[in-house]
Amino acid sequence: MTQETALGAALKSAVQTMSKKKQTEMIADHIYGKYDVFKRFKPLALGIDQDLIAALPQYDSALIARVLANHCRRPRYLKALARGGKRFDLNNRFKGEVTPEEQAIAQNHPFVQQALQQQSAQAVAETPSVEAEAAESSAAE
Repeated sequence: MTQETALGAALKSAVQTMSKKKQTEMIADHIYGKYDVFKRFKPLALGIDQDLIAALPQYDSALIARVLANHCRRPRYLKALARGGKRFDLNNRFKGEVTPEEQAIAQNHPFVQQALQQQSAQAVAETPSVEAEAAESSAAE
């Protein structure tokens, strides 16, 4: 047994003694720290779950899948999918495109709809009304 595999086995054993919640948090911290594609909430390549499992053998594959599912449900990720465009692998390289069907599903997600409504309301609130501008100009005179 090489030192690297012994070290990997020791790490895996130590990690597995932690609670599932702690392990999930640890995996999420590791993924967001190491992979730019997660930090920037870019659309992920199909099959990235297998890439993550292969890249992180010290962690339980079910927990990696849980972290990935949590990431893909976040409003920021859903908005990125709704915009469409390219998908990216762990190395931030282009690997496929978001299909129009996937884009439509993301656009119809309640989180995305709510975010769009908030953006619309914010844009209306930031746009000064004609009456307010007239009042400001007459007060300045």
